[in-house]
Amino acid sequence: MLIGTRVLYAEEVEYCGADLLQISIYRGMTGSLEFMRNCARACKDAGIQYVIHPVKYSLLQKDMFEDLMEMAQLADLALIIHDEKSPDGGRLDGESGDIFRKSLDKLKTVAHVSIENSADTGDIHWFWDKFADSITLDIGHVESSGLNSVEFVKKLDDTTVKKIRFIHIHRNSVLRGGITDHWPLTPGCREISALRELIRIKPDVGVILEINEIESIMESMDILRTLRQELVNIKAF
Repeated sequence: MLIGTRVLYAEEVEYCGADLLQISIYRGMTGSLEFMRNCARACKDAGIQYVIHPVKYSLLQKDMFEDLMEMAQLADLALIIHDEKSPDGGRLDGESGDIFRKSLDKLKTVAHVSIENSADTGDIHWFWDKFADSITLDIGHVESSGLNSVEFVKKLDDTTVKKIRFIHIHRNSVLRGGITDHWPLTPGCREISALRELIRIKPDVGVILEINEIESIMESMDILRTLRQELVNIKAF
């Protein structure tokens, strides 16, 4: 179990002693691509493994693909992308599914591509079965979609578990900033319980913290490290 967090700027790379980092790129943020390039360079200089994660980018939009291809080329362990819906809000099938598949296959020629549940966690098993060779399970999104993350993990089938390579972890709570998730972790939160269940059956994953309160990163990272040690002790016993 590797433990890491997300970064935007090169200055953050060596801040918290992470095993791996996620370089997040937000479409529409001024300078985001240059920030990504700088972060990737800083990770390489520091010898820290990393993934790249575009947000608000779509494989259905041709004008975004050039940037996505650059991200794939710079990615280290993986490029993590979101699941998507069709333009009419339904399943990504038919023509839109074909477009997504062709773009996905192009990205996979230069990077390991992992697919995260974001657009429709309630239907994510269909999406993962259809498109994913590698899965990023976002436990926070499971909770914010109204599902019990512990029960979600317990019901995962063997095929899905084998595909999971990364975990996104953050706590769901009250509404702020238009969302209810991406809160700091607490030791007894359900998201940690779900992670504990998953790590018992799939220990070889990278766990990436995604919280908005920068001042709480170290505390939440320590909760993850405590969980890792707990599971090591159980295995040793």
